Amino acid sequence: MSSLTDLIVDRLPRRPYCTDNLERGLIIRPASIAVEKSHLQLNPAYVRHWLVFDVDIPLAAIAWETANLPAPNWIAVNPVNTHAHYGYLLEVPVITAPAGRDKPLRYAAAIESAFRLGLKADPRYSGLVSKNPLHGQWKTWFIHDRAYSLEELADWVTLPKPSRLSEENVGLGRNVTLFDHLRSWSYSMVRTYKSADANQELWARALLHEAEGLNSRFATPLAFPEVRAVAKSVAKWTWRRFSLEAFSSLQRSRAQKRWSQPRPASVERSAPWERLGVSRRTYYNRKKAGTLPLDCCTDAISDNSGGGASEVRLEH
Repeated sequence: MSSLTDLIVDRLPRRPYCTDNLERGLIIRPASIAVEKSHLQLNPAYVRHWLVFDVDIPLAAIAWETANLPAPNWIAVNPVNTHAHYGYLLEVPVITAPAGRDKPLRYAAAIESAFRLGLKADPRYSGLVSKNPLHGQWKTWFIHDRAYSLEELADWVTLPKPSRLSEENVGLGRNVTLFDHLRSWSYSMVRTYKSADANQELWARALLHEAEGLNSRFATPLAFPEVRAVAKSVAKWTWRRFSLEAFSSLQRSRAQKRWSQPRPASVERSAPWERLGVSRRTYYNRKKAGTLPLDCCTDAISDNSGGGASEVRLEH
């Protein structure tokens, strides 16, 4: 069985954020020094080895049992108020930068959201630093050293729908929202910048400005290095891939595909009022009243007006 020290230290950032007093702010120190602080950054900037939850309720150490969730690897308890931080070790780390795979990030964000709800954990917790489970200030319970797969964690909860997740904008959900927004925004705006002969540096600054604006609207914003990395990646990809010529070619291809498909017959194209020798207005008035002749029933149905054949009354 690996020790808790091995699980923590082997996965630390090279120079993590840390502090002995949150009110005085965070500092950056080499891992060998930071590990002695009461609060410590466990996950590197763009990698999630741990899902960490801040459970600010009395007797927080038993919240996982009450919620019928799997045992965390460790629980660091504040002996003064019995609030705690939980750590779940992931078998395969999740990459939060855009260069990583999109599906695992969204999957992990959904799992994190469901666990947060079950544990009644604080949604405002940023996740940047946690109680250091190796520090003597906390009463730490080291339960086991087995890493969890995302699939195993997902078996314990009902995952939220994507729309619900995107509305939360907490935890890993912020990474998903930020990337989705920047990607959508950049697809339309990159053509404007290229048309104005802007350079790539100006475009990158525009993406960063947009990213910072969105991040500031999160209840608990992401750390700036993480925001900067997402903006830089999206800016680089869209500038390289989206040229005006390529976009025009794509639009032409989509239009040709759309117009090459057979279009369903419509009442407007078949003009059944001409066969009846009445005006268009009279035709629609009769259709609404259900008094169309039998041979016009098909047209009434295909009009997408909601009327069915059983609703048509024949004129005697």
